[in-house]
Amino acid sequence: MFTSNDRIHTANKEMRAMIEEAGHMLKRAHATTGDEAAELRDSSMALLADGIAKGHALEHKATHSVHELATATDKLVHANPWRSVAVAGVVGAGIGLLLGIAVARD
Repeated sequence: MFTSNDRIHTANKEMRAMIEEAGHMLKRAHATTGDEAAELRDSSMALLADGIAKGHALEHKATHSVHELATATDKLVHANPWRSVAVAGVVGAGIGLLLGIAVARD
């Protein structure tokens, strides 16, 4: 489960850097010929494949975290149904009050 925004931000930066590096390699490969071009293309494709794999892993972790959160919320609501209704009512009333004040100012 994601414990901080720092981990998400770091993973995002790493993936962007990998994709950018692969793009630079592909541009260099386009400008060169022969074995060097083939090597650059292979390296960039491997880098892109690694980035895609990391993206899938992050997606799996995020999906798992959301599923755990939904399960915990469901258990909490089933354990305390009336408290959940009361909290939802208070939150709804608060939002309605804030919207009413915002509309009245205009």
